[in-house]
Amino acid sequence: MFATFTAPSFGAVHAHRTGKNGAILPCRPRRDHPICEHGRPEGCGARHDRDDPQVGQPLCASCYDYRGAVLRNAHAGEPWRRFTQALLAALARLLGIRRTHLRAALRLSYAKVAEYQTRGLVHFHAVIRLDGPDGPTAPPPGWATVPLLDEAIRHAAA
Repeated sequence: MFATFTAPSFGAVHAHRTGKNGAILPCRPRRDHPICEHGRPEGCGARHDRDDPQVGQPLCASCYDYRGAVLRNAHAGEPWRRFTQALLAALARLLGIRRTHLRAALRLSYAKVAEYQTRGLVHFHAVIRLDGPDGPTAPPPGWATVPLLDEAIRHAAA
């Protein structure tokens, strides 16, 4: 499976968005034109090019949680560590077996890359595979299916 784990929002930021036909869409259109508590618009109707310096910048610098964003980046490895632990537990729970029995039957293999999003937050791309107990040269058990792994990933990521 290929999975992407994005960071949570720390506030609204300008975005480069495109439609199915490649046309540039409005950044954050809002029909009601709301205003934040600092008097700034909560929407943006501009059509930002990909290299527009506003892309990734907060709509309101006072509303944006910079501290939270910095701490999230500084500790980005911890949610990944917890995810890998939770994934094994989720698989065992979905199968109704103990983790020790699961480890004897298969091996979880990961390859992940961390990258910065335009908004400056780290997110992960990962290839997650179920191998046989001896690793990639051993086939996984027949019950180790893609739908099972998909469901376990969703449980663990939540």
